[in-house]
Amino acid sequence: MKPACRRLSPPLLALLLCALPLAGGAQERTNPLAGDAQAARSGEDLFGRNCQQCHNSRGKGGKGPQLIRGAWGPGGANSDAFMFQTIANGRPNTQMGGFGGSLSETEIWQIVTFLRAESQRAKAAERQRADDVPNW
Repeated sequence: MKPACRRLSPPLLALLLCALPLAGGAQERTNPLAGDAQAARSGEDLFGRNCQQCHNSRGKGGKGPQLIRGAWGPGGANSDAFMFQTIANGRPNTQMGGFGGSLSETEIWQIVTFLRAESQRAKAAERQRADDVPNW
């Protein structure tokens, strides 16, 4: 009878142990900068330098998906922790690479904070446009 699992090589074991915090650590985390206007301003600058090429200005979408409406927007399915994890680790089988090696945790949270603030701004602007439409 063969054993159910084989012994892991030391390099593979080390890789798995190092990846554990990245794989699930952000799932339970909350954004420590949520609602911080200065963090959102810093995040806007970081977004412009690192994300705008694919996600267009202010997260409206381009080569990459939009990041301020639907699942990414206010009340959407994607939590701040999921956004953090996506920015840090990227998305498998897509062009979205991870930025965890080039941005600090604080910088990633600043980008998430900016996207959440931008989502709120866009939602308010849409409501205002709807209110400005005359009822004929």
